Amino acid sequence: MTQDFYPCNMTTSQISTHHLTLRQAIATDVDWAAPLVFSAGPALFSYIFASPQAQAQDILRQAFVQPHHAFSYEHTQVVEVEGHPVGVLISYPGDFKQQADEKVHFVMARILPLRKLPKILVNIADFSRIKQDVSPDDYYILGMSVMPEFRNQGIGSYLLAQAEAQAQQWSCQNICADITYTNTSAKRLFERHHYAITCSKSTDRFHQMTRAGGLHRVSKTLNV
Repeated sequence: MTQDFYPCNMTTSQISTHHLTLRQAIATDVDWAAPLVFSAGPALFSYIFASPQAQAQDILRQAFVQPHHAFSYEHTQVVEVEGHPVGVLISYPGDFKQQADEKVHFVMARILPLRKLPKILVNIADFSRIKQDVSPDDYYILGMSVMPEFRNQGIGSYLLAQAEAQAQQWSCQNICADITYTNTSAKRLFERHHYAITCSKSTDRFHQMTRAGGLHRVSKTLNV
């Protein structure tokens, strides 16, 4: 997957925002986009789906092609370098988030075997104790991920700037995201762009199951 996405006339050291474009994802992006989304938090997806990582990635892949929910291609955007996809952004306004989260349960009910339901419900209940609500007036970044060979080239900053611009188009007052304690690279990125940690929470179960520590909510006030 990695080598095929290098533009033929460019090396990673030459990437600049002038070569970057953003487009709406489509369902047929699933073969490369779903694994890239999954790579942003394998243990977290495994925890939410109550499945080993290989199975959890396949569940996300099946969910990605379904419309009208939080993990759908409909809420995903693709950053490209000269037509070659190199990263993804999943984000939406806060009033969309509640609807998208609720519809995840219906999608998961069609994908996941019934025998997993008890454990999934326990994990979701535990997760709800640490995950903060998002105001309808806020904009939420569910996730960003960049292909390994294109990281540290400013693409993450580009995606963050695009999310902020979209938040302003929706007249959102704040933009926020959740990152795990162990995701120090994401924490540095958000802090570099003047996001502040507004809340940090964890549970023993969450830490034991994910080894991710807990969740930081990072937020930034926008000039709308």
